[in-house]
Amino acid sequence: MKRLHVFLLVLALLLGSLTACARSRPENPANTQPTAGKIQPSGESLLDDSSEVLVNPVSEAYVPGEVLVKFSKSIAQQLPTERKEGIQALSVNNPALDALFADTGITGLRPLLSPIAQVTGESLESLSARTGSARQFYVASFSTDKNISDVVQKLSASENVEYAEPNYVAFADGIPRYAVPNDPFFSYQWNMDAIQMPTAWDMSTGSGVTVAILDTGVAYENYQIYQQAPDLANTHFVNGYDFINGDTHPNDDNGHGTHVAGTLAQSTNNGEGVAGVAYNANIMPVKVLDSLGQGTYAGIIQGIEFAVANGAKVINLSLSGHSGSQALEEAVNQARAQGVLVVAAAGNNNGAVEYPARYDSVLAVGAVRFDKSRARYSNYGSALDVVAPGGDNQVDQNGDGFGDGIVQQTFRSGEINTFRYLFMEGTSMATPHVSGLAALLLAQNPTLSVDALENAIKSTALDLGTAGEDEEYGAGLIQAADALASVGGTPPTATPTPVVPPTATPTGAPGVTPSPTAVPPTPTATSPIPPTATATPAPPTPTPVAGDIIQNGGFESDTAWVFMDTPVDGRYTTERAHSGTRSAVVGITDPAQDQFTYSSVAQKVTIPANATKATLSAWVYPVSSDIPSGDVQITMILDANFRVLQQLNTMLKNDQTWQQQTFDVTAYRGQTVYVYFGAVNVRVNGKVTAMYVDDVSLIVEQ
Repeated sequence: MKRLHVFLLVLALLLGSLTACARSRPENPANTQPTAGKIQPSGESLLDDSSEVLVNPVSEAYVPGEVLVKFSKSIAQQLPTERKEGIQALSVNNPALDALFADTGITGLRPLLSPIAQVTGESLESLSARTGSARQFYVASFSTDKNISDVVQKLSASENVEYAEPNYVAFADGIPRYAVPNDPFFSYQWNMDAIQMPTAWDMSTGSGVTVAILDTGVAYENYQIYQQAPDLANTHFVNGYDFINGDTHPNDDNGHGTHVAGTLAQSTNNGEGVAGVAYNANIMPVKVLDSLGQGTYAGIIQGIEFAVANGAKVINLSLSGHSGSQALEEAVNQARAQGVLVVAAAGNNNGAVEYPARYDSVLAVGAVRFDKSRARYSNYGSALDVVAPGGDNQVDQNGDGFGDGIVQQTFRSGEINTFRYLFMEGTSMATPHVSGLAALLLAQNPTLSVDALENAIKSTALDLGTAGEDEEYGAGLIQAADALASVGGTPPTATPTPVVPPTATPTGAPGVTPSPTAVPPTPTATSPIPPTATATPAPPTPTPVAGDIIQNGGFESDTAWVFMDTPVDGRYTTERAHSGTRSAVVGITDPAQDQFTYSSVAQKVTIPANATKATLSAWVYPVSSDIPSGDVQITMILDANFRVLQQLNTMLKNDQTWQQQTFDVTAYRGQTVYVYFGAVNVRVNGKVTAMYVDDVSLIVEQ
C-alpha cells in the first residue's frame, strides 16, 4: 500500500489555473479567430524564449456552491436521472430526503452517470451494472452563501447519504517555458533517447490500443473555429467527448492537452515536426479541463467513466488536485478493476504526490530532466511509482541551444490555431511517456493484465538514486525497449545510432541563431496552473551594511517591483495608500471582471550573511466579498528560482483597514530571495478578493 503523506501546502509550477467552472465555448473568442496564415508550417516557427510560471493555491480549491454526494443505493434509485434545478423539482416524495434538501439549501442535482449513458447509447441499467456505484453519484448545488462545511457535514450525517465532499478542483500539471526551435527535428527530443524509443519502435508502435487523454482537449479536428494541429494529421483518433461544454467535439482551447497528445502519439515518420511514443495508438480526446487548465473532480470522474465505457485501455491524467476524494478514488479503482491502467501526474509542488496519482490503483509519474536527476518541481514520496522525462527549461544540459523542456507541437493559451513547437516542462509532460509505453506493451502483448502491465513498466525501469525503489524516483526511469523485451518483444540486433543535437543554427530558419546556453526564464506569477512575466526582475538589491534593503517600498515609482502577467495583473494604484500617493494592489477589485486570477508583486533581494537580524514589514489592506471560498491573500518568501521557502501569512479577510505585518526573516541571511505578495481569486458570481500593499521594508541589523 502506498503510504499517505500529509500534503505540504506550497506553491507549484504548473500549467492551468484555480477555478473549475465550465465555460461555454464562445462563437468567436477574442484573439483566436483562425486564419490560414496563422498555422505555422513545420520548421517555420519563430524563436520564442518567453516563460510562464504559475502557482498553486495555498488553500484547498473547490467549486463554491457545489458538493459531490454519494447517495445510498436505495435513495439513488429514487433520484432523477436527468439534471434538475429548483427545490420543487427535487421533491422525491421522501419526507426525510426532502427535509434534508431543505435543511442544506440544495436546489439542484446533476447525475454523473446519465450523461455518459446518453453519449454512449448504453442503457443506464447496463452502465450502472458495469460501473459499480457510479449511479449513486450526484453533484448537488446550493446557494454560495451557505457554508460548504456545514452542507457537507449535514449530508454526511444523513442515513440516506454514504458520504459527501466538496467538488474539488484539479489542475493541468505542465509548466510552459517556451523556447521554440526553428527546425523542430527529432534531434531535439532528448527525452526519446532517454527512454530507449529508437530501439522500442522496432518492436511496437502501439497499433490498435486506445488511450484516453483526459485534459484540456486536443487540436485533433477541423471544426467551426478550430483547426487540427498539422503534426497530428496522421495520428489515429477515436470519438471522445467534451465534458466542459457538453458536446462531442473535445477541441483544445488551452494548448496543454495538445502538447500531451503529441508526446503520446504525435504523427511520426511523416517528414514533419517531431515524434510521439506510441504514434500508431488510437487517441480518445476527453475534455475535462477548461481553457484555463482547470476542472472539477466530478468532471474527471465522468471522463474516466466515459473512457472505460468506450474501450480505452489506458487513461492519461496529466493533472492533479490537492485534496483526496472518495468519489475520485472509487472511479479510478473501478477503472482498474475493469482492466484499464490509469496513469497520472504526481504534481509539480516539489512536495508530496497529489491526487489521483497518490491512490494505489493509479500509476504515479514523476519527472526527471536531461541528466536524469529529479526535476526541481516534481513531487515525490512513497506513492511515486516511476519517473519519465519532464524537462527543465532553466538549463541546456544537452547543448542544443534551447532549454531542456519536452518539445511537441501545440499553441499557447489564447492563440488557438497558431501552432508552434513548444518546449514545456512538468509532470504533465512526463506522464504521456508512461501512457505511451503502456500502449506499446499492450500492442505487443494484448493479454497483459493491468497488474502485469504495471509490473513490466516498473520492473524494467532504470534504477536511479538510492538502490531499489525510493521516494525520489520510485522504481526509476522507464525504459521502453527493456519493458517490451520483458513481455515478449524482440530487440533488434543493432541499436540505431543516436541523433546528435545540432550546435549550429538550425536549417530552415535563417537569421536566428540559438544562444549556446539557455537563459533561465524570468520568474513569473504563480497559481494553480503560472503565467509569463512581462517585466524582467531587477537585479538583487545591493547589500548595505545595515538598514532597509527594499527598494521603492512605498511604490511611489515604477522601479524594483515586478508584477506578473496573469489573467488579471497586479498594478500600482492611487485608489488608496498607507502613506504617499500610491500603493500596489493584487487580486480583483472590480466585480465585473469575475474571473480566475493569481496576481502578485515581488522584489528580489539579498540578505547579508553577516546580519544579526532581518525583519520584513509591510502594511496591507485586505478586501474580500467572497468569504468563505478558495480565495487567498498571501505573503511569502521565495527562493531565487521562485520556489516557496516560507508562507509568512495566508488569510482571507475583508477588514478594509490598513494593518501591519511583521516577520523575522533572519533565517534567510546569506540568501537571495523574493519578497512576494499575492492574491488568488476563484472566479464566481462577480465577487472580489484583493490586497493592497504599501510601505514595505526589510530592515537588516548588524
